[in-house]
Amino acid sequence: MGRIDTADEVRSASHDLTDRAVDAGLRAVDSLDRAVTSAHDTGQRLAAQTSELGDNLQKVAKNFSNAVDKSVAEQPLTTLGMAVAAGFILGAIWKA
Repeated sequence: MGRIDTADEVRSASHDLTDRAVDAGLRAVDSLDRAVTSAHDTGQRLAAQTSELGDNLQKVAKNFSNAVDKSVAEQPLTTLGMAVAAGFILGAIWKA
């Protein structure tokens, strides 16, 4: 009878080990699924923020363009002086 008990114990241990491995695998799959979902949600939020940022940059660029056009039309020498000063500053920063 000792042999039968040992075989049953081995079989039982084997089933327990298989059940634990399956449970661990299922937990790993659940964790990966949550991670993928979280990454997907983060990607969608970043895409929306990037789109909004692009729209805002276009608005700023248009406003800046309109301001430069108005400045050139109303005060050309002042605008030229500002452009020269900005170029000088940028050149100094570039060299440094």
